[in-house]
Amino acid sequence: MPPVSPVPPPEPGGSPRVRLARLALAAALAAPDVFEGEVGPNRLRVTADPPAGLLRGVSVTAEPDGRYGVDLRLVAGLVPLPALGEEVQRRVRQSARRAGLAEQLGGINVEFGRLIGPNEALRAGADREAVSAAPTSTESGR
Repeated sequence: MPPVSPVPPPEPGGSPRVRLARLALAAALAAPDVFEGEVGPNRLRVTADPPAGLLRGVSVTAEPDGRYGVDLRLVAGLVPLPALGEEVQRRVRQSARRAGLAEQLGGINVEFGRLIGPNEALRAGADREAVSAAPTSTESGR
């Protein structure tokens, strides 16, 4: 499994679409038993974010009413997926409220592209912890 890259926290600047993409992916990855985002077979679940690069596992599109719909494609553990999908949606809504973007958030679609077993989940969790504990370039003196 490729290493998990952390999602930078949503910044106050930038377009609402990109801000929603960042916060939705961060909220999803913070949910228990979600290990990473996945672009999918047609590479549709990706959002360009100039400061962070590509956000893999999320696409945000304008809806007819002017709000933005969020589509997430995630890699998860072997758990009840309906409950996990609802938890991810709840976390995304909560994050949008905290960021002042609740009015702009439309529908939230959560799909699980791949499920991983307990051994792979342990490795993925260890990879995620290693990435989040790694010093940043400013911390390492570069």
